[in-house]
Formats: sequence, C-alpha cells, structure tokens
Amino acid sequence: MLFSVGLSLVVLLSVVGAATVERVEYDYYKYHPMPEITDWMVQAVKDYPEVVTIVEYGQTYEKRTISLLKIGINTGEQKKAIWMDCGIHAREWIAPAFCQYFVREILQAYKTDPKMQAMMTNMDFYVTPVLNIDGYIHSWKDNTTRLWRKNRSPGPLNCTCYGTDLNRNFNANWGTLGVSFECCDNTFCGIKPVSEPEAQAVTYFVGNRKEDFLCFLTIHSYSKMLLLPFGNPNFIASNYDELMGGGSR
Repeated sequence: MLFSVGLSLVVLLSVVGAATVERVEYDYYKYHPMPEITDWMVQAVKDYPEVVTIVEYGQTYEKRTISLLKIGINTGEQKKAIWMDCGIHAREWIAPAFCQYFVREILQAYKTDPKMQAMMTNMDFYVTPVLNIDGYIHSWKDNTTRLWRKNRSPGPLNCTCYGTDLNRNFNANWGTLGVSFECCDNTFCGIKPVSEPEAQAVTYFVGNRKEDFLCFLTIHSYSKMLLLPFGNPNFIASNYDELMGGGSR
C-alpha cells in the first residue's frame, strides 16, 4: 500500500507542477503574509466543508496557534494519512506557497479525478502551510529580517541571539552531523532534542498515531534535492531502496 501511495503522490505532484496557470481570487502566484494565509485556511473550510477541517495542534514560542488542514472524505473510520508541513525555515517563502497551491490542486481534482477520489476516501492529508509561524512573521518585518531562518525562542543562558533551527531539533540522531551548538548560528540545533514548542507539537501529533502515517513530507526550497531519512550517512531508513525508487520517478 505504501508503494502505491508513493507512486500516486509522484503522479499527483507531477500534475500539480504541470497545471495550467489560472488566476483566481486568491493569488497563488505570489507570497502571502501570515494573516492572509490564516484567512485562506478558513476560506478553504468554507469552500469545501465536506472534506476540509482545521485542526489546532500546538503553539509557537510566541504563543501563536499552529494549525493544519485535514483534507479527506469523512468515512467515519480511522484512516491512513499523509503528512506535509511547509515553512519550517522562515525565509523559504516558496515552501508555504507550494503547500497552498498543492491544497488547491487536490481540492479541485477530487470531484472529477477517480484516483484523487480514491485517495480522499482511503486516506487523509494533513497539511501545515506554515510550521515556523513566529519566524515567518519575523521574516516579513523588513529588509533586515528577510533572511531569518530559525524560530524566535531566546538562546540559552548567556546567549544574546534568538532562535533554534527547528529542522535540526527533532529527536533523530540529534546533534550529530550538519548542526551547530553555537547559539547564534543558523544551524543551532537547540539545547536538547525537541526543546522547541514547534518541534514538540509535530512530535506529539504524529507520534501519537505514527502507525497511521504512510508518508511524512517536509517541503523546503533549497536546491533540487529529495532528502531521505535520516540525513546521516551512518544511518539509513529500512526502506531506503523504495524511497530512492520513488524519488527517481
């Protein structure tokens, strides 16, 4: 089933990328500040109440609510799921833009595309348009903050810098490769695994029902790469060959 889902996702993402450019009331071809993205989430529920709900599952360091769109046909049963989060690095604005575009495409397709209907019936999509909300809002402040990457929690004792690289804060070979313990660096991994409330929210939500998730996607905007678990040459996923096969398609 996981292999079939992987193939379907590859096809779906290809369709999204090749979609005909079409202007709508909400401009999917520009970057949006956080209040507009929040309004867009609310509007998605109004436009597609039969398949879209908003789920609040955590708070940022600055006490902003972290929300996702749960997308799928309500069958009354617990279903398998696909996770997608965007905007974990604040400055990568095109990642939240992609999440919004992705949601639009699957919602427009599910009523007419039999494959999309089957996916919506058998699975749910959990899409977080912006995970690092504090950092994203800070990156919109002015030109001096445009390239802000981390969240906005204060550094450890005796550190005057702010922020932890949320991407490097999860409890997966934490603090081994590609990280910094210097609190002012962009790749500062935090004082311990899952020290940040944003990472805690994802860990708790997914961890409580990890057996239901067939696929976990985090969307970034650096280079043309597909990064596989666990981002460490000394540890590879048990289904590495399957993941590489799906990525090559």
